[in-house]
Amino acid sequence: MPAALSYEVTSDWNSGFVGNMVLAGGDLGLNGWTLAFDAGFAIATIWGAEIVSHVGTRYVLRDAGWNATVAPGGSMSIGFLANSAGAGHQVAGLSLNGIVQGEALPTISVAHAAVQEGADGTRPLVFTVMLDKPAAGAVTVAYATADGSATAGSDYLAAAGTLRFEAGETSRTVTVAVQGDAIVEADEALVLRLSSPSGASLANAEAIGTIRNDDVALPVLQVGDAHVAEGDLGRPAIPGTAPGFFSTAGNQIVDAAGNPVKITAVSWFGMETGTQAPHGLWVREWHEMMREIAAEGFNTIRLPFSSELLHTDAAPYGIDFNLNPDLAGLSGLGIMDKVVQYAGELGLRIILDHHSNRIGVSVAEDGLWYRPGEAYTEDRWVQDWQDLAARYAGNPTVIGADLHSEPWAATWGGGGENDWHRAAERAGNAVLAANPDWLVFVEGVFTHDDTGYWWGGNLAGVRDNPVELDVGNKLVYSAHDYPNSVFPQSWFQDAEFGDALAERFDSMWGYIYREGIAPVFLGEFGSRLEDPKDLVWLDKITAYLAGDFDADGTVDIPGGDQGISWGWWSWNPNSSDTGGILADDWRTVIEAKVAHLQPLLFDWDAAQPATPDDAHALRFTVTLSEAAAEAVLVDYATVAGSADTADFAPAHGTLRFEPGETSKVVEVAVTPDMAAEADETLSLVLSNPRGATLAQATGTGTVVNDDAAGPMPPPRPTEEGLDGVFTITDNWGSVFGAEVVVRNQGEDAVSGWLLRLNMPWEIRDIWSAEIVSHDETGYLIRNAAWNGALVEDGTTSFGFIGLGSGADAAGAELIF
Repeated sequence: MPAALSYEVTSDWNSGFVGNMVLAGGDLGLNGWTLAFDAGFAIATIWGAEIVSHVGTRYVLRDAGWNATVAPGGSMSIGFLANSAGAGHQVAGLSLNGIVQGEALPTISVAHAAVQEGADGTRPLVFTVMLDKPAAGAVTVAYATADGSATAGSDYLAAAGTLRFEAGETSRTVTVAVQGDAIVEADEALVLRLSSPSGASLANAEAIGTIRNDDVALPVLQVGDAHVAEGDLGRPAIPGTAPGFFSTAGNQIVDAAGNPVKITAVSWFGMETGTQAPHGLWVREWHEMMREIAAEGFNTIRLPFSSELLHTDAAPYGIDFNLNPDLAGLSGLGIMDKVVQYAGELGLRIILDHHSNRIGVSVAEDGLWYRPGEAYTEDRWVQDWQDLAARYAGNPTVIGADLHSEPWAATWGGGGENDWHRAAERAGNAVLAANPDWLVFVEGVFTHDDTGYWWGGNLAGVRDNPVELDVGNKLVYSAHDYPNSVFPQSWFQDAEFGDALAERFDSMWGYIYREGIAPVFLGEFGSRLEDPKDLVWLDKITAYLAGDFDADGTVDIPGGDQGISWGWWSWNPNSSDTGGILADDWRTVIEAKVAHLQPLLFDWDAAQPATPDDAHALRFTVTLSEAAAEAVLVDYATVAGSADTADFAPAHGTLRFEPGETSKVVEVAVTPDMAAEADETLSLVLSNPRGATLAQATGTGTVVNDDAAGPMPPPRPTEEGLDGVFTITDNWGSVFGAEVVVRNQGEDAVSGWLLRLNMPWEIRDIWSAEIVSHDETGYLIRNAAWNGALVEDGTTSFGFIGLGSGADAAGAELIF
């Protein structure tokens, strides 16, 4: 049974009525829906849907985001209040996702196609789209290309549009321009996808277009395996934390030493939803999730929350407390405290983002930072920000306040209760009065001077009416920008839309950075990378963020300056518009997304990592089968295996073989330790060859264990004066949480510490320290790479989750 749509009037009076429409999911369900109908009445208020257009008597509605999915066999309803004014309350031409209800429609299919590539220029790849029978009226269907093994922009020109079959027509064609080259490669394929039919249904929505290779052989690249003994001489330098609090200088965000830095963030949402906790904790342990965020190279987490989270007595849910026992019994605010604390231990920073007033909504439904007629007043919003600023005062982990996400219904200036410029100045000054160390992030609006853009993305008003705060050098403007797949804005519909994107970014928010007015943080941008237009947009926006403002391939910012800061939406896979960095299993990283972002990442540590020496580095040899007449390039990157980023320093870059060269070496620094363990492996992967082909793209690096198993050694001699306190912080019966505070009570600074923790319990997970070895009586533990240095009377701490019933602090012994 197909999905279906029905309509009824549930209440009627002289001047108006209430209409209700029920969507039945049928056998396959619905994942996104659009409905249309003709009516003489005017809709005054609608719930459960959004009005896309109303032209003449024709209404087009779509889902509200939160109700886009209707399960197979399920149903959902929407309603509206209409002014009939004698026009009646019946509808005609009712359709769901382009299918007219009650009629047997023709079906649409598309056939596979193929073409020889050619050496240069373009050749047509022609797809035939057919109706199985003539239609009485016009039929339309949207089409778009998508990458397979062929890539838009290099192998073919992305195409998208709408086909129209006039009454009686049964065949149309779509032509895709294939770009010729002289590279020897396998046959490549792209996909033509049909969608959004009107006047017909889809029988076959996808066809494969094959680009047949016709080139001769090029030199062949391959990478060999590598081996190295692990060693035990100590850990190489790894990135740490930029010093102190952040401020601004011109268009740069700077650390406490005045060094330009760049925020490269990812949003981890959930605290603004009904769960009142970051999402994914029903699948994974929260420390592990945050360590992976850091390992992927993000330096900041943008953490959305709601006003209600700060005041509710309702308990957070959506958490597997067997995996996350230390979160049991905490409020949403208590979980926020935990995330902030551990972020500091990892060297991550936090931006707090006021995403909504009520819990359970993805963005403030009225487009404002307060709720007219409800308890969520502007005064309360300001007070909440003051309370949070005071709560985290003195803690450099929290960068500052993203005052409100996407105030789309607001004005920029003009005065009045909906003037976002006025409200942002008021809240920003209140925040800085409570915590002058914070940055204040002010987002854009939707419309300014009759020009609309993305919600939160329109900062055109800053030019004539900038925000002015009482504390200087603390203001950062924040924009949101999205691609065609999130909403098909008009500027994406031109065939050459990519050429105009840089100018559009510039006019809406980029000019603020480019003209040195203030720093800019692109607080949200993201895509599923499924729409070919999205890939064009992503190439242009990442180039702009890197400082290539005119998209000519040359960075336009001065040496030493950092480009525009940014935050990807989102870490979560359950964002309906963009998906996430993680796949739906909440574990698999989508490498295609990370690859686009990797060149833009920024490490807080201004010092460069030490160059690896031969004794503690894997040396991968990359060879070319024969010397080439032109330069050959190939990208490389490390991929963790049984060895992870605690065991080696990740590396990526591009190798260039000049004419005549046939061999290059990539060095990967390994991290020595003293633990007896199995040999560990990682991979060096080659990709994107230019001027050659890949024969062996992956080399295996083996870190050979050289530590003998046996009795645990006693603690090494260390500086006098080290002492510690062991505390049981939480106890859930068979699982407990513990903390150890290490203090330097001596007169001299120390550069590292090592302790023995004797106890009868097993450590399941540890943070801010490393286990060197363990035996039946306890553990030998040393500092992490970033917290070994302790000044006189300085302290640091580490924590762990332990397994054991009746755990008590008296059952543990610390020996330094």
